[in-house]
Amino acid sequence: MDGGFFLAQLDFFPGMQYDYIAAMQGQDQTQPTEEHPANVRPRRIPRPRLFRPRLVLENMSDRKIVDDYHLSRTAIYELYQEIRHDIDPNTARSHAVPGMLKLLTVLQFLATGTFQHVLGGNSGVDQATVSRHLAQVLHAMKKCAHKHIAFPTGEDEQRVIKQDFYKIAGMPNVLGAIDCTHVALVPPVEQEMQYRNCKMGHSLNVQAVCDANLKILDVVTRFPGSCHDSYILSHSALGKQFAEGRIRKGWLLGDAGYGSKTWLLTPFAVPHSDAEKCYNQAHISTRCTIERTFGVLKSRFRCLHISGGSLLYSPEKVADIVLVCCMLHNIALKHHLDIDIVVPDEVDITPPDRGSDVSMGNAVRRQVIQKYFSNPRQPLEP
Repeated sequence: MDGGFFLAQLDFFPGMQYDYIAAMQGQDQTQPTEEHPANVRPRRIPRPRLFRPRLVLENMSDRKIVDDYHLSRTAIYELYQEIRHDIDPNTARSHAVPGMLKLLTVLQFLATGTFQHVLGGNSGVDQATVSRHLAQVLHAMKKCAHKHIAFPTGEDEQRVIKQDFYKIAGMPNVLGAIDCTHVALVPPVEQEMQYRNCKMGHSLNVQAVCDANLKILDVVTRFPGSCHDSYILSHSALGKQFAEGRIRKGWLLGDAGYGSKTWLLTPFAVPHSDAEKCYNQAHISTRCTIERTFGVLKSRFRCLHISGGSLLYSPEKVADIVLVCCMLHNIALKHHLDIDIVVPDEVDITPPDRGSDVSMGNAVRRQVIQKYFSNPRQPLEP
């Protein structure tokens, strides 16, 4: 055996050290000695466990915190207090990973979209540990997502939303802008076709509704990429509330992929009259808030954008990641944390819906144009 190779093994197998030293001293390890009787095994000297230094939020500047986690110090502390009972360790071990550290490692992964930034920092944990923390923290945040994402049902709340939308381009009675966006994933082998989208990639098709300030009011994350936008809407809780008349005083704005409904207005593919052109201009300017919302969301949490690659998790966990990112997006808005949109615009190639209620939706659209856009010189009321 090569001597150099043998010596190198001592670093990996410390139990060999006694045998090797004894052999060098000419002792026969098969014979008992006074110091080491036959029925007593040589005592191994334990190697000390090494713990990497762990980051401490108090030692970081405000700018560094926002750069690394895309949330402010105050926002992180408030979030930690909300979920700490689900993520703090249940052991008194001195080296148990604190709940705050679990939260920070997950926030950094969501913000960067890669484990490399997390592992290369001062988290003091390895990738397997980060993966365990991800599941625990996602579960904790998912439990409180309903506190941060909720479609307003009160008249006062809805009135404020309508007024904010109206200020954009004079579009009246708008309760939300709706669209879908794809989040890339690696599909289960047996469901590959189900998750293949119209661009021949694999994804979840995520539906969201936002207000005029880019706050997410409703999100649906469970549908695979092959599902049409209108199918997701009709099977979502919010879509059913509108369709059943439980939400009456207002409408959503969507693109032509949805088809007009009595409670969802779409633009004209080819506007002819001046009134139709005015309507289209107001519709497009107002509805683009959902596109900006997706841009800000995916810029803030790069794990959701295709530039970071496909998420290597089950569809169920990817759905949880999307939901949590939407919740964190709203928390960031609450704390007035702006971020530049750094991801390219997504091209929507969703074919138009030809549902049975399109004709009734078109009739409502004509009424809206007649009432609000036939004489645009007159001031409009939301």
